[in-house]
Amino acid sequence: MNALKVDIGGEAWTVEPGQRWVVTGPAASGKTWVAAQLARRYPDDVALVTFGAQAAAAGTDWAGARWYASVGYDSRTVAETLTYEAVNDISPFEVREAETAEHEAFARAFDWARKALLLDPLLERQTLQLSNGEQRRVMLARAILRLTPALALDDPFAGLDPTMQRTLRDALDELAGQGRTLIVTVRNEDEIPPCTTHRLRLRDCAIESQGPCRPPKKHPQALSFRKNPPSLATPCVLRLRDLHLEADGRDLFKGLDWEVHEGERWLVVGPNGSGKSTLLSLILGDNPMAYACDVERFGARLGPGVPLWSVRSRMALVSPELQAFADPGQTVEAAVYSGLFDREGQRKRPTPEQRKTATALLTALGLYERRKAQLGTLSDGMARLALVIRALVPAPDLLLLDELCMNLEDADRDRLLRLLGRLLDETPALTVICVAHRPDHVPPGFNRVLKLGGDHA
Repeated sequence: MNALKVDIGGEAWTVEPGQRWVVTGPAASGKTWVAAQLARRYPDDVALVTFGAQAAAAGTDWAGARWYASVGYDSRTVAETLTYEAVNDISPFEVREAETAEHEAFARAFDWARKALLLDPLLERQTLQLSNGEQRRVMLARAILRLTPALALDDPFAGLDPTMQRTLRDALDELAGQGRTLIVTVRNEDEIPPCTTHRLRLRDCAIESQGPCRPPKKHPQALSFRKNPPSLATPCVLRLRDLHLEADGRDLFKGLDWEVHEGERWLVVGPNGSGKSTLLSLILGDNPMAYACDVERFGARLGPGVPLWSVRSRMALVSPELQAFADPGQTVEAAVYSGLFDREGQRKRPTPEQRKTATALLTALGLYERRKAQLGTLSDGMARLALVIRALVPAPDLLLLDELCMNLEDADRDRLLRLLGRLLDETPALTVICVAHRPDHVPPGFNRVLKLGGDHA
């Protein structure tokens, strides 16, 4: 492989073989664009994996595992997705030479990736049935198995639990030892891989600085908790009784009993694949099993006399899946008001009070000037802020936050958490359930925890 070169704002950036670059910068600074440019300019040398919602519009290889599954691969298992033919887009009807050496190299790489990324438990599962973090591991493996000299990994640590983050750091160390050239974009300083040799800082789609660097020695902190306090003496908002649920041949929940009372702030934690997002889908009613399981919302079970939207209209959700399937052509303002529904599931026009709330939130989170812009033109982090506003404008009774701060830069994350902290202080009756992997992604005021993938607290 020769040197890789990209022009960024009129200044050249060169990646020499064997170097390991980390790309950093604030929101909309061009990190995903730079990774995409490398893969587009050097398709035979660079394998790209990006999970951003805007990646499809940018013409990159992957727009995220959910998008990937929705265009025809949902029936494939992970093992079928990671075959030599699937990774290299070879038609089963194409007549080709034996390619013995290539198959042998692929088999060695597959064996390494299987062990390095802990893929064995996933191989017989369908891609659509994987959690967000598990799907990211599969996409990373697919990029690695292209056997290109260089890998461009766009924000690969987002959505991974602490154990998988350590696993990925170790895997990148091993890839560096194998001589692979690495380009990794990150949003958090503590996610910079230890094997990094150079750093590119971007700002406003231009180079702020570039050159050799020493990676910081700090790593992401693990979440820590105290013993749960007694439940509040308030009405029960959510009650799950003896919840049993099997997914893809696995027992996600084995007799889970859980009560959430009005005004409580719960943190749901657990490794990737432990059922955190599935639990939220049951609560919201998106999962068909919501009708079969004993789940009460606001004192009622779904069924005759209790239609879905009579309780759904009192809840709001922010999640990676919601963002992945949001219409990129709608304006930010339209996206914000798209969360208004009545008890029959019909869209509602915003009231003057809701418009006032939306304007205040758009201003507070730096989106007011871009309210007429299309959602797909925003960075992933800015689009996530728009969906947070979408959830807050209806003033829900139960707020569900799944990976709230994923894709957010430090400044945007801190601004959002401060705003939510004030909101929670001002609305003590608001009940909130939050899924997170990092302590700096949790809004203030959360003092109760439900641990999945083990003993339930």
